[in-house]
Order: sequence, then C-alpha cells, then structure tokens
Amino acid sequence: MAYVQEIKFYISSESGKLKVAFYDRPAIFCNEFWIKNVDASEIGFTCIPEGLKLEQKYKVEVLGIKPFHGSKPEFDFIDKSAEVAFYAAKKAGI
Repeated sequence: MAYVQEIKFYISSESGKLKVAFYDRPAIFCNEFWIKNVDASEIGFTCIPEGLKLEQKYKVEVLGIKPFHGSKPEFDFIDKSAEVAFYAAKKAGI
C-alpha cells in the first residue's frame, strides 16, 4: 500500500477547482510515484495553505502531518500544536 509522503496543490484545468496530488517516495527506477488526485475539499482544504505555492511538491510534514495511507487520508499529526494549527487554518479558510 502506498503512503503519501508528498503533496502538490494545483488548479484543475477541467473543473477550475483546487486539487491535491498525492505522491509516495519514488522507486529507484522512476522519478516520481504518483498515487492519485483528489479535490482539496475532500481532505479539508478550501484554499492553498499560506506559504505554499501551486504546482510545487511538498513533504506532508510541512503541513504538520505524518505520511498516511493513500487510499484513506486520515491525518496523524506530528504533535498537538501542528493539529491545532491545521484545524485553525482550516476553520479560517486559509
């Protein structure tokens, strides 16, 4: 099972919605290991988090979460302050 190690925010050219691409660490024979794309709203984002750029990959730890199963995004936060910051940003629509 793939674990999401990196994410990339982008705007869908088809729907115009904010989307998130999930990536695992690539195997030695490829450049990247794409898992799937999801609507950002499905994982609790209404806009790109402050300080991040569209179309750029980031390690999930930048958001204060640990790598998670790609099939079922349930976040396990690095620590309590990361969890508080995540939900505060989500509530504020940041």
